[in-house]
Amino acid sequence: MKPSKEQTLGYYRQALDRCLEAFAKLDENDWKKKASNRWTAREHLAHLVSTQEEESNRLTRQAIAGEPGNVPGLEKREDMAAFREKTLATLKAVPVPELLARMRAVFEEHIQMLEGVSEADLDRPATSPSWDRPGTIRDLFFASYLFLPGQYQEIRRVAKKKLPHWMEASTPEQVHFHLDRTFHYMPLIFWSSRGADMNVTYVFTMEGAGGGQWSVLIGDGKAESQDGAPPQFDTEVKTKPELWMDLAMGELNPVWAITTRKVQLGGNAGLAMKLGTLFSAGGE
Repeated sequence: MKPSKEQTLGYYRQALDRCLEAFAKLDENDWKKKASNRWTAREHLAHLVSTQEEESNRLTRQAIAGEPGNVPGLEKREDMAAFREKTLATLKAVPVPELLARMRAVFEEHIQMLEGVSEADLDRPATSPSWDRPGTIRDLFFASYLFLPGQYQEIRRVAKKKLPHWMEASTPEQVHFHLDRTFHYMPLIFWSSRGADMNVTYVFTMEGAGGGQWSVLIGDGKAESQDGAPPQFDTEVKTKPELWMDLAMGELNPVWAITTRKVQLGGNAGLAMKLGTLFSAGGE
């Protein structure tokens, strides 16, 4: 069952507040450290700001106005990596305090948009260059919500003693909401060009507080998600919520995780290894 507007507002606000509170604990040296293979912690912060300013808020305003999604310079999914590097470069000289202020402002503006639409309007159609197919206005808000924990985890790598793991510091209700939104958002970032000939069902079993079970079905060149597991499926991925998040963010090596039984696979293990290629929001 999809969350209501009020539920989405509550979790979205919590995520923004958690990020801002955590980022305030980092010092100048932390922000300069390499957080991922691509960027420093400061660059991941700038990525949060530039993507929300140039893509997410723009697309949401257009969808609410009934206009087609249009981001100049971002025509298709394959353009995403280059476009984001280009917009990130415009913030190269912006100091961290200003980036944090702009992050607060742009996400609060997005939350105000959510406050201003009706429950019914949230299910109106919307598009995004980062999606495989059209979604809804509701999906645009879910995308921005998911963006916050994702970049938090990237930035956290430079200061794990200061910042707790997102899942481990979450309540069971927050964990479940995040997982539910993750698995139901996956069909939008499915690469149909890479899975056009597939006809498979994935089951994701998340164990522990806040966990649950979800399925993603691929067939006829598209993906669909649902709660629970169907009677028959091809592959099951079983793990804990925090480990699933680490896998999704590239922080946990999948081969090592499977070998050490931190992640357990059922059915066709080879299909599980294709998940990173089939579902990606970054354009790679």
